[in-house]
Amino acid sequence: MPQENAIPQVVSVEDDAHLYTLIEMTLRPLPIKLHHASTAHDALEMIPAIKPDLLILDINLPDGYGWDVLKVVDEMDDVLVKGVIMLTAQKSPAHRVIARLQSVTAYITKPFKPKELRAMVAETLKLDI
Repeated sequence: MPQENAIPQVVSVEDDAHLYTLIEMTLRPLPIKLHHASTAHDALEMIPAIKPDLLILDINLPDGYGWDVLKVVDEMDDVLVKGVIMLTAQKSPAHRVIARLQSVTAYITKPFKPKELRAMVAETLKLDI
């Protein structure tokens, strides 16, 4: 578990390199350490090692779904994520319902407003910005 004064660790699981660059630029002003995984497999290898405070998950990944990543993370005994933001092109109401059932902190659709993402990350991590 991170120390009280530790820099919050955030893992963004996004397969689109251009979109990840936008996420990185959007979150750069925040006092966080941002990590990137472009596949579900990479995310599931990275998450236990980093023990992130926040996940930013895309639903459609080249090798699976963000929902599957979330399910596996929820079953990890030694990983306690403070929040999950789904950042996805999926606009279907069904996905929003799934998000509520999975205790997702926020559901943001692409294209997203950078200020909205930055504000949600700051709020979820209780950052003074």
